[in-house]
Amino acid sequence: MVRVHPLVEAARDVRGVLKSVADVNPAFMTTDEKAEALLALSTAQAVLAEARLPVLAVAGDGADAHGARDVGVWLAAATRVRRGEAAADLRLARVLDTDLPVLAAGLREGRVTVGQAHAVARAIAELPTHVDPEVRARAEAHLVAQCADFGPAEITRLGRGILDAVAPEIAEAIEAQRLLDLEANAAQRARLRMRRLGDGLTRLSAVLPDATATRLATYLNAYTNPRHHDGT
Repeated sequence: MVRVHPLVEAARDVRGVLKSVADVNPAFMTTDEKAEALLALSTAQAVLAEARLPVLAVAGDGADAHGARDVGVWLAAATRVRRGEAAADLRLARVLDTDLPVLAAGLREGRVTVGQAHAVARAIAELPTHVDPEVRARAEAHLVAQCADFGPAEITRLGRGILDAVAPEIAEAIEAQRLLDLEANAAQRARLRMRRLGDGLTRLSAVLPDATATRLATYLNAYTNPRHHDGT
């Protein structure tokens, strides 16, 4: 007798149970039953995703066996889903397998949906490379906790400001460096051009850093205000 792997057996059991109720008409469910079924099925969907993603993370040999570039490409063809969707799942599977244990636990326990997991993983991936592992872990835990109240879009927005929530001193330093970089870049790109028009006027064209432009506007306003009718 051929031994079936427990994961394969569990997947077959789940499919069999759902197939057994495929013909049940939900229209005859009570309001409470519909609500309970929706919540339970949504939780089950998240749990199934967590069970599927670790397999996806280590299934590269299966892609090799089918001559595919990676398992995401093979799975997209085998299940007829969009390649981008399969590729995103593969990226998520790989980071869950190695870097995001709190997020993986949230998926496994049904506290986090796949959409939320993608948003959390993106937010952590977009943190600056010099942020240390402890801060990354705090950011991950904070965003996973927020999944109890917010959907993927809100988690994405929270992720953009996650350092303000878990490490404000680092966020301030990053913002200060960003402003310095902007100023340096603006100074390098500054240009000033003057072209005489031949009628006593000169056309002035300038690209200036904001601070310089503000000072120039102040000087010019002081020089020309109030303007007299004789042009002085």
